[in-house]
Amino acid sequence: MSSIKFQKHVLASSIAVALIGSVSSVSAAEEAQAAEKKIEVIEVTGIRGSLKKNLNAKRFANAVVESISAEDIGKFPDKNIAESLQRVSGVTINRGFTGEGNEVSIRGIDPQLTQVQLNGNFVASTGWFSQSANNRAFNMDLMPSELVAGVDVYKSPQANIDEGGVGGTVIMRTRKPLDMDANTLFASVEMNSNSLADDEGTGVTGMYSWKDESETFGVLVTASTLETIGRARKAENYWEEGWSASGVAAFDQDRTRDAIDVTAQFAATDDLVLTAHVLSLELDAANTNQNMLAYNGCCGPWNSNADNGGFGGTYTSTGRLAEGANGLPLTGSVTNINGLAQDTNTRRANIETTVAELSADYEGDGYSIHAKIGTTESDGGNGGNYNGLWGNGWTTGPVDDGIVVEFDMDLNDTMYLATPGFDTTDPTSFAHLGSSIARTELSDEESYAQVDLTFDVDLGAISSIETGLKIRSHEFTQNQLNATLEDAIVTDISEFADGNVNDFGEVMASGSISSYVKLNGSKYANFLDSKVTGWVQQDPTWGEVEEDIISTYVQGNFEGDGFRGNVGLRYTETELTGKAIGPNGVISVPGDYSDWLPSMNISIDLADDLILRMSAARVMSRPGYSQLTPSVSNVNPTSYTANMGNPDMDPFRATQTDIGLEWYFNEESLASVAYFTKDIKSFVTSKQETISFEDENGVVRDWRVTVPAQGRGGNVDGVEFQYQQTFGNFGTIFNYTYTDAKAENDAGDIIQLPGNSRNSYNLTGYYENDMFAARVAYTYRSDFLAPGTAIANQLDTNDEQAFLDANFTWHATKNIDITIEGINLGGEVVYARHSGGAQTLRTAVDNGSRYFLKATYRM
Repeated sequence: MSSIKFQKHVLASSIAVALIGSVSSVSAAEEAQAAEKKIEVIEVTGIRGSLKKNLNAKRFANAVVESISAEDIGKFPDKNIAESLQRVSGVTINRGFTGEGNEVSIRGIDPQLTQVQLNGNFVASTGWFSQSANNRAFNMDLMPSELVAGVDVYKSPQANIDEGGVGGTVIMRTRKPLDMDANTLFASVEMNSNSLADDEGTGVTGMYSWKDESETFGVLVTASTLETIGRARKAENYWEEGWSASGVAAFDQDRTRDAIDVTAQFAATDDLVLTAHVLSLELDAANTNQNMLAYNGCCGPWNSNADNGGFGGTYTSTGRLAEGANGLPLTGSVTNINGLAQDTNTRRANIETTVAELSADYEGDGYSIHAKIGTTESDGGNGGNYNGLWGNGWTTGPVDDGIVVEFDMDLNDTMYLATPGFDTTDPTSFAHLGSSIARTELSDEESYAQVDLTFDVDLGAISSIETGLKIRSHEFTQNQLNATLEDAIVTDISEFADGNVNDFGEVMASGSISSYVKLNGSKYANFLDSKVTGWVQQDPTWGEVEEDIISTYVQGNFEGDGFRGNVGLRYTETELTGKAIGPNGVISVPGDYSDWLPSMNISIDLADDLILRMSAARVMSRPGYSQLTPSVSNVNPTSYTANMGNPDMDPFRATQTDIGLEWYFNEESLASVAYFTKDIKSFVTSKQETISFEDENGVVRDWRVTVPAQGRGGNVDGVEFQYQQTFGNFGTIFNYTYTDAKAENDAGDIIQLPGNSRNSYNLTGYYENDMFAARVAYTYRSDFLAPGTAIANQLDTNDEQAFLDANFTWHATKNIDITIEGINLGGEVVYARHSGGAQTLRTAVDNGSRYFLKATYRM
């Protein structure tokens, strides 16, 4: 833990310039085992066929597993894989800026502790929002659902699965040409819209799988492009924070995702199959975020007004006072406020991810060998954050022209912010106060090699023994460059105006600002690009984490009369180096740890249709990159906040147990209940430290720096219930999960773990016949803590959330389907609240409802 002291020194001296396991061959259905038991082979067609296969996968798995399979080629249950996973018992999701699911939480554990793999191996991904933490959670926005044949959610580990999932492990599976009919063809065209937008997005996907007559060589190619329309209209209340501003925000993102997936297989002999897989994903996540802000006290040159404790303006209070850093009234009005401005940020964000691997599978006499080498790499970042600040009459001091701002920051589900007598839609009212470009660059890369052996044995109940070795080399890098600009000043915002921003009725109280000038972000970014004279490396933000990981395991698979399962032991050793740029050059901070991870899974057939399932294991997850990198990140010169990491942190560690009963009262129906617990031995939390230093202008500033802290431990206890049944052409699926998660931070205080909702449930109803299929799904989760999109580097308390989705498919011909899908049909608004102080509403976010129309052809 010695690097924290060093990190403070690095910050104080430089922040001012910083403005692989064998699971790839193992599916949840344990297909080889199922074949030996002569389990019915199921052809997946439609909703019922898919659910029947999912049920079989769960029933005959050796571990605690849930599975989702595509209803047909190119038809996953939801447009977004994360949103399909939220239908699984014990799984909840976090949603991104546009309301789409992008992170998965299993059994109340933080999403960054969910391991997501592709065909049994890590897949690299990076983020695009410069103020988000860099963690190991896979960005689900990157993965087209059409590429995925199925997804397995392992709630209990096996020794032959890569370590890293304290919450659980999600394994996405793609198709292979030798497993498919020759000349299989799939093609689709689609369009989508958002209730908050006038634009439409379009997409095209094509897949073709071929193999020769001898069925020894095959190639599968999938290509996809999709533009989606994302919107957010937000009330953002930071009134009781140190910088004390609140705003009416609009986030627009029309993103395009391109994917190419190629798999080739060659059966060299009857016993040897060689497979090559290449995947390329690119996400153009360009976006513009505008915020009509009322500044109280801030940190720019206009903060010279010393009235009211330095927060500017003359206040009339009609309600209680904030409990935060300033004690301002939460309800009232202010005259001559420090600033009324538009803060605009356009980001040319882009993420590219690639996977390339070669594998060999050999079946010998009484043994098998699986070997694989591969690499995955992702490059991303914000592509340049083009910031513009536009205010009323500002030059170098505060506004003093009698502007009145009325406010009420003490409402339950809206915010009131009004400017009587001032027209926010007049572009000539907003002078250009300043601009900047800050470009973040992120890269994530892992190379891996593994070999796994399985031996058939006759050792009593033990029928086979698996063992293997995996070596991984991982490198993550972050960096920031700031542009130097020349003559980047214009008169007002009218030169870049593009109509008005509207649709705030769901998040702003009646009488509030309801419309203001819309910035053409692309035009403004082009203007700033033309003024760039150079780029300056921001040394304090540069950081690198290098990890060398070696893992080995042994696992025994056993079965007998009425029971089956596995018992194993996995050993993993991690050596890492965190690098940063200090006052005298690059410094390196080492770290290392090792873990012995035993696991046991057993299933007992109490009757032909009743299974008792038990499991126990020790699990671990490595800290996120932001927690490990000893450099500065998320630097915000507005609020004087930043993050720093520490390579000398222990990983998340826990011991977990699970016991459950599963009743399969017919081949398409299930009722089950399970109790689970996780005894958390160590975890990584965060704390804020105040660091004072003198900046380049000789001004002493206090920065609030969020640093990782080693938590003392805790517990997660919960119960899951599942019910699934068909009634002729109708069917229903219901699951409910209760989790209670608490832990002690480094100071010994009891805290709630991020990502944990005490109650969550999913209810799905469907109807299907030969002509059409329809499904309605309702998803609910109770309140939970999660990192906010605010600038204070703290967790927000998120209110309960409920979403209603539906889709309808018409089988127009034997080969053609027409599908209509609606997401968030109830127009759910998402609320987050300050977790401290007066606990007022922090954000209210309306993402609108999304609609998709899709035509598919299969042959």
